[in-house]
Amino acid sequence: LMNPTAIEADPNMPLGSELDVLNDPVEQRAFTRLIEAPGGIKLAESAFLLSGMYCAACAGTIEAALHTVPGVQEAQVNAAGQRARVRWDPALTKASDLVVAVRRAGYDAVPDAAAPAREMRRKERRTALWRLFVASFCAMQVMMFATPSYVAHGSDLAPDLRQLLNWGSWLVSLPVLVFSAGSIFRNAWRSMQARRIGMDVPVSVGLAVTFVASSGATFAPGGVFGHEVYFDSFTMFISFLLAGRFLEMAARHRAAEALEKSLAGMPETAQRLCVDGGVEMVSV
Repeated sequence: LMNPTAIEADPNMPLGSELDVLNDPVEQRAFTRLIEAPGGIKLAESAFLLSGMYCAACAGTIEAALHTVPGVQEAQVNAAGQRARVRWDPALTKASDLVVAVRRAGYDAVPDAAAPAREMRRKERRTALWRLFVASFCAMQVMMFATPSYVAHGSDLAPDLRQLLNWGSWLVSLPVLVFSAGSIFRNAWRSMQARRIGMDVPVSVGLAVTFVASSGATFAPGGVFGHEVYFDSFTMFISFLLAGRFLEMAARHRAAEALEKSLAGMPETAQRLCVDGGVEMVSV
């Protein structure tokens, strides 16, 4: 339990008291969550980091070893990431029994306390990537609609055709406004509610003014907004902004992963001297 990156599986190592700390409810909260199964049964789902795996077949061996533990409902082992997720019944077994089963199979396991944070980063990355994709793809389509207006001279582009292209640009810009830029407007609204001016507030104002003015020029070319539209600038700005934020997020995630690897090298347990002179193993 001292350093999951340096553990070597040893079937002869003691399997007893040093694992009792894993049964501490305070310690379990870091790598275990309670779920409710059909029928109202309370189950625990724990995440572990594994060591000693050298091939994909090892995953099946560990899963089989975990299923021999009474109360284990499901065991999934990721051979590539060397991680395991086990669903078990707290009324029939203990978290330490799961590690004992893995050790007896010739491998080792430690709690994966970073699993919830890693899952949150995965969802954040996936959402950011989808927003960037939608903004970039739509920006390219809008630029395609706007190109005839840039290259046409005089009466080369008929007014009705120009109006049709503007309508197409407006329609393609809607997903960018609602989906890709939705987080920007939500952050700006929360900042205004907190009476703070964050970066997203002026950005949202600029985006809103650009879209409203361009929409007015699209549906009422002779109105107060004139006839010029800026949907291409609108979508490209959001695309570049999201691209920059995606790169920033990727760097932040790499820093978090490096920090988690450093924290994983710290001890999970400590020896505490009791009043009677004895020693007990407790959670750090």
